[in-house]
Amino acid sequence: MIKTINKLTLALVLLFGLQTAFAQNEFPMPTDADYPKIKESASKTSDFIPAGWKILGEAKGDLNGDKIADVAVVLQGTNPKFISKNDSLGTETFDTNARLLIVLFGGKDCYKLIEQSKTAVASSDSPTMEEPFDSVEIKNGVLQLEQHIFMSAGGWTTSRHTYKFRYQNAGFAVIGADIVSVQRNTGEMEDRSYNFLTRKVKIGKGSIENDKTKNTTRNLKSAKMQTLKSFPKAFEWEVEKDFYI
Repeated sequence: MIKTINKLTLALVLLFGLQTAFAQNEFPMPTDADYPKIKESASKTSDFIPAGWKILGEAKGDLNGDKIADVAVVLQGTNPKFISKNDSLGTETFDTNARLLIVLFGGKDCYKLIEQSKTAVASSDSPTMEEPFDSVEIKNGVLQLEQHIFMSAGGWTTSRHTYKFRYQNAGFAVIGADIVSVQRNTGEMEDRSYNFLTRKVKIGKGSIENDKTKNTTRNLKSAKMQTLKSFPKAFEWEVEKDFYI
């Protein structure tokens, strides 16, 4: 009984210490005023990159079926006011600069800005969170964003998220999302594949210890169809009750 209490006390002390360490740092976060106005059209993709911003990822491919290459670019600001020294857990510096996804349609003489999103590209929400953005791709006319969550402290779950957007009805509809998660303390795995066109989700559950997987498929009832314009903040979209992607 004493050993159990001591373990519980130690866990609470460690948890309190972790929360206290995070609470000591308050990092500046970007507001709408920190996002630039992107050009409506230009002859080169580089002309769309605002001063003081850099490219995190770029993809080319035909998104609207006209057989002309389109471009998707992930941008991040480089403003020094959003690069802070971190004196607690995690990286020594923490960059909270704004991020932006822009989509350009190609034409004969120029590119045109078709869509942009402040929310689709994830940012680290603490110095203990690994860089979440992995890649942007265009495959078979579908725009894909791949991102992940990995915490060096403050969470046991690691997950990989792939969001799929297709141009239809003059906008980019979210047609699918795949989420693979692993509980690092137990080894439990879950693979969820959402198809928002068929309104179904496939769920596979297993463990990193073996190849056995239990698969189920069910209908989606509550998930609202999203577009790139209405896309909630990455990792914070409550696609089903108490499940966020």
